Amino acid sequence: MKKFKWLLQVCFLAVFAFLFTAVLPQTARADFAERPVGFVVIDQDGGVDGAVYKEWRQMVKLGYRFPDYQIIDGGEAQKLVSQAVRDGVKLDAASLAALAEKSKMDVLVVARIYEMDETLVSGWSMRFDNDTYVRVVASADLFVYKKDGNKFLKKRVRESGLREMGNYEKPAETIKWQLSKLVNTMENKPIIGS
Repeated sequence: MKKFKWLLQVCFLAVFAFLFTAVLPQTARADFAERPVGFVVIDQDGGVDGAVYKEWRQMVKLGYRFPDYQIIDGGEAQKLVSQAVRDGVKLDAASLAALAEKSKMDVLVVARIYEMDETLVSGWSMRFDNDTYVRVVASADLFVYKKDGNKFLKKRVRESGLREMGNYEKPAETIKWQLSKLVNTMENKPIIGS
């Protein structure tokens, strides 16, 4: 009978402890301040799908890593930058500073894509061989604005040319590596992929 009472008391204490911890609010606090990074892609070509966006986001994430930074997709930054582009606002240091302030972002990374295209071209019309070539076009403007120090960098990506089949870099890859280079230059980190 003593063992049964002891077991009953242990069970009662376990249930009481479980209820006590379930009633208390569960909050986690970090000892560091996460600074939000807005990553905005304005696709005027229609060629940026989920996989391409994910690769580009990874390049931004390598430059602005957790726990110091937190990448924010979409939201207020996306809405404000898209509206500014529709209104014809020139994206420069002053306009990005205002957009970062309105959207409450510490860093604003914008990729404005004009054209990403790969087209097969027969060599007969261009040259005197029967090989097939690829016409590759990558056209984009990349911007990074950082509130800390009021830093601003811009990169115009304009690549167009005829490449050999199987020996060319896709336009999305070209833009990805230029974005990586821009973000790492802003943060004084080693340049990846060059």
